[in-house]
Amino acid sequence: TTASQRPMLVVSYVQGADIPPTVAITSPSNGASYVAPASVVVSANASDADGSVARVDFYAGTTLIGSDSSAPYSVTWSNVASGSYVLTAKATDNAGASTTSAGVNLTVTAPVNVPPSVSIAAPVAGTHFGAGSTVTVTAAASDSDGSIANVLLYADGVVFATLGGVGPYTAAVTGLAAGSHLLTAKATDNGGASTTSVAVSITVDPAVSGTVTL
Repeated sequence: TTASQRPMLVVSYVQGADIPPTVAITSPSNGASYVAPASVVVSANASDADGSVARVDFYAGTTLIGSDSSAPYSVTWSNVASGSYVLTAKATDNAGASTTSAGVNLTVTAPVNVPPSVSIAAPVAGTHFGAGSTVTVTAAASDSDGSIANVLLYADGVVFATLGGVGPYTAAVTGLAAGSHLLTAKATDNGGASTTSVAVSITVDPAVSGTVTL
């Protein structure tokens, strides 16, 4: 046979299937706990046996919280509210194949509310007042992690003034009988925590009566 009559040998090659990448979250650890509003750095290791990793997407549940296209793969999830979350990382390779990591459980707890501080600034303990006097009471109140919602002023355990969250916290009490009296203040903050001050003792002196002969 001539060369033109010889059968042609055709060799075809079937390209192998793309191997998906591998991915695992390395931080935070499973069961980690943060205090709201939290800032959480989420990191993952990802690799691809037959190509390269194009990007890693990070999720809290089904919500995408960020992506990174270069190693080390990491995103910062900011202002995280209190609650329980499951974090995953999804790696996609240069051929479009993807793998999702195992979930990592994360808990964000509400911050502990620090109660406010409060004290009676005036009058000072041991002050004497004349019978029938109007006694002006001033309290000092502050809150280290929030604001003051209100301040109540008491005379002998009975409220005589309810003051708003913005000072000054000053009010007058009248009609105190002769004798000793205890003044206190109770401050409540925006988180509902409250503190009662140390009591301040004052004295109302009895009226002086009698006849003066010249």
